[in-house]
Amino acid sequence: MVQAPACKAGYEGSIPSRISMETQEYLSDKLKNCTSYDLTTEDKKLLDDFGVEEFIYKKLTSKKFRKWSLAKDVKERIRQTIHLNVGANQPIEFRFPFGGYKLWRLPTTPEVDWAEFFTIAYYCQYLAPILKAYKPGVSFIFSSDDIIIERMDNVSKKDTDAYFDSFKTLLGCFQKHFPSNMKMEIMRIADLYPNKNDFEAELKERISQITEDSKSWDKAEWDKLLKMSELNIKFIGVEDWASLSEEEKQDKIKAGVIYHHSYISVPRRRAYNRGEGKIVVFTTVIPNAIAIGTTKTSVTKFWTGVGVLEMKENGFSDRILSPEQWGRVKDTKHEIVNLDVISLKNFKQVRAFPDEFNFRH
Repeated sequence: MVQAPACKAGYEGSIPSRISMETQEYLSDKLKNCTSYDLTTEDKKLLDDFGVEEFIYKKLTSKKFRKWSLAKDVKERIRQTIHLNVGANQPIEFRFPFGGYKLWRLPTTPEVDWAEFFTIAYYCQYLAPILKAYKPGVSFIFSSDDIIIERMDNVSKKDTDAYFDSFKTLLGCFQKHFPSNMKMEIMRIADLYPNKNDFEAELKERISQITEDSKSWDKAEWDKLLKMSELNIKFIGVEDWASLSEEEKQDKIKAGVIYHHSYISVPRRRAYNRGEGKIVVFTTVIPNAIAIGTTKTSVTKFWTGVGVLEMKENGFSDRILSPEQWGRVKDTKHEIVNLDVISLKNFKQVRAFPDEFNFRH
C-alpha cells in the first residue's frame, strides 16, 4: 500500500468555495515560502559597514519579532554566542525548550495543530535574513521535555509519542522548502540518556535540592506555580487522580511544581539547551532567552494553545489562543474552512474568525 503524503499542494475532490481557496492559498504560501527573504538596501549597508556578526545580532534582537526587552547580560551572551559560531564558520545554534505534548484540555490533543504550524512558519520568517546573509546558516532545535510529562502531569507516553511523531511529520513538510543551510528539528531530552538510570540519578539529586529551596519561596510565588501545575495535570490520565482526596490532589499539584523545577535544572539537559554556543528562543520571558512569542500577534505557547485564523480586509492573521481564550470564542461567529495542505488529522480544517479578537475585556 502506498502511503499518502503528509504535505499536499492543492485540493482533491470537490470544488472549494472562494474563502476555502483564499485560505488554502494563504496557508500553502506560508508553508512553501517560509524562509523566503531578499536582502534590503539597509541590510546590505549594515553588512558592509558592520559585518555579519552585527547583522545577525540586529536581526535576532529586532523589535519586529522581539516581544520583550533584553537585559544587558542577555545581550552580551547573544553576541558572544554569535561570535563563537561565526568564528568557527558553523551554523548559529538555537534551542527552544518546551513541554513536548499537547495540553489535554484542548480539542486537538494529543497531536499538533495550526498553532504549531503558525509558530514554525513565524520562526522561519524570523531566521530567514540570517539564512540569506550567512552561508553556514542556522540549526534550530525544538528540545522536547516529554520525558518528565507522565509523572508530572499524569499524561500518557502514548499521547506524548503521538505529539512527537506528528510534530516531526509537520516539520518534514516545512523542511521540503528549506534552503540547504537551514536545519530545524525536534529532539527529545530523553535521547541524551542512553542509560535511563543516569537521568533518574540527576533528577533525584535536583529534587532533593529544589525541595529544600522551595521552603523559602513566598506564598505569592507558590500560588502562581501551583495554579500552573493544576492547569497541566490530567486528573483522569495514566492513573486515576480524580478520585483522590482533596489533600492528595493538592500533593500531586505541589509535586508537579517540584518536578518541574527539578527537571529543568538537571545538568545534561541544561548543558544541551544552554551550553556554550547556544541561543535560547522562547515564547515569553525566561532567563537568558530571546522572547519572541509564537506569531506576530500571539505569545501563547503553541503546545498549550489552538491555532486559528483571524480574517482581515486584506488577508488573514495567525492567532494562537490559550485554553481560556479558546473557551471564550469557540462558539462565536466563524467559518470552518476545509483544506488540503497537510494530511495530519488536525489540518483538514481551520477556523476563521471574521471579528477582531479583543481579550483585554
